[in-house]
Amino acid sequence: MEFGLSEEEMMIRGMAARFAEQEAARRAAVLDEAERFDRQSFDEMAALGFTALPWPEEDGGAGGGFVSFALVLQELSRVSASLGAALWAHLFLAAWPLVRFGSAEAKEAYLGSLIDGRLPSAGVLPGAAVGGSQLRVGVTAKRDGDSYLLEGQQKYVPGGAHGELFIIYAETAGEPGTSGRGRYNAFILEKNCPGLVIQPVVKKLGLRAAGMAHLSFEGCRIPKAHRLGGEGQGRAIARRASTGVRYGLAAVAAGIAQGALDAALGYAQERAQFGKPIAKHQAIAFLLADMKTAADAAGLLACQAAWREDEGLADEGTSALALSFAADAAMANGIHAVQVYGGYGYMKEYPVERCMRDAKTVQIFKELDLAASQPRTGRGRRRG
Repeated sequence: MEFGLSEEEMMIRGMAARFAEQEAARRAAVLDEAERFDRQSFDEMAALGFTALPWPEEDGGAGGGFVSFALVLQELSRVSASLGAALWAHLFLAAWPLVRFGSAEAKEAYLGSLIDGRLPSAGVLPGAAVGGSQLRVGVTAKRDGDSYLLEGQQKYVPGGAHGELFIIYAETAGEPGTSGRGRYNAFILEKNCPGLVIQPVVKKLGLRAAGMAHLSFEGCRIPKAHRLGGEGQGRAIARRASTGVRYGLAAVAAGIAQGALDAALGYAQERAQFGKPIAKHQAIAFLLADMKTAADAAGLLACQAAWREDEGLADEGTSALALSFAADAAMANGIHAVQVYGGYGYMKEYPVERCMRDAKTVQIFKELDLAASQPRTGRGRRRG
């Protein structure tokens, strides 16, 4: 059993680390404070091939695989979790469903622009119910000839504030006279679609520069060709997509955990008390050891789940485990890093308070994912 990275994977990780440290780090704090998406860094990442990295060459990608992409997300999130989350949303919430389930017409229109990063995109968290038959969506779709009309609102869409293209899941009513239970469809939606209202979510705790938004739909007309998969396949698409969504977000969390460790270790080696660096005091040394264990384990779990996708073995359990552990590890490391810094840890001048805030947001995403995976119940009985 081998756990080492290939030469290509190490090269890609090194390239991502250099970009994060030399470019993204300079803007991370300022953009977090302003709650502004880092379009410059996104375009630079696209030029480096990050948006094309995991896709096969026959689809126009770089053929680097999902392990390499998980490593990129970790390195970016170590410095700027908002930037890592924006790339995660673009690839797993938008590009992945389009690559896997888009019609030939939709791929011809959009796929090239998503893979090369010219069209920053976003999507709704799939929220597939593992044990039930319903998705957690706030949007309905009504068939109208060769198109659909979307109504409703989807809240807290990652990347929604700057997305040019969206993947939306909607409950679609059955034909008249049939069972009242609705079906689910997934749709491609352009930012300029009449009837779409985008409301950026501001004054957030964490991932402030990741561009979250509420999307409202008022009679948005979607052509049939912009439906992903066959009629009623939305739940199956969401469930398939959720595997990548989870381990991708786990990679972001692992990066936050590592970033918190890096900051705490650097500070502990420089800060001296009682005649020696505080890193040499036993209590701090043990704390740093626990932080390293958590960060390393989170990164390995994320890469394991990504490796399974590369090998055609992707499964919900491994991916959910990676997200559950990594999100909690990021939160714990963020808290520990603030403790190591002491009073300075509460100051925006230092990066650890941002690590803690970003980690909490990822942890909330994890809790939402866990809640969505539980079947809905009513009066003590499972519905559907």
